[in-house]
Amino acid sequence: MPTVTPSSAPSPSSSDPAELTDDRRVAGLLFRLDLHRRLAEHRSPLGTADGRLLWLLSDGRPRTLREIAEALRLEQSTVNRQVNGALAAGLLRRFTAPGRSARLLEPTEEGLARFEEATGQALGAYADGLAVLGADVGAFLDQLERFADAYGDAVREA
Repeated sequence: MPTVTPSSAPSPSSSDPAELTDDRRVAGLLFRLDLHRRLAEHRSPLGTADGRLLWLLSDGRPRTLREIAEALRLEQSTVNRQVNGALAAGLLRRFTAPGRSARLLEPTEEGLARFEEATGQALGAYADGLAVLGADVGAFLDQLERFADAYGDAVREA
């Protein structure tokens, strides 16, 4: 079975963009972007769940399982499974703090190092993508922010 890569995947945007409505064109572009994002995640030194946990905990504030579940909007059982995996991999440590009944979680040095490596890799790819825009980067980011906000509003209202 042939492997589909982001550049070889068929999508609505591979036909003449002039023939597509704007909404279909953005859907095709977002499809391509999602394929690229998944490839980047696959090549990342961290799995997606570990990356999300470490992103949340990289602010230096230890959290309980419940706080992590609420922040990530995931079921506590899912977070428990993911945390146990991260603990086994040496990315997180669990400890008890005086005056707290629930145990807390925080990244280990290894976890932070792996997080920094993965983040640097991801941000480098974003920087490469933005570099082709030259002086238009600011306008692109402003437009993307407006689009993301409007799209989020539309999805929440649906």
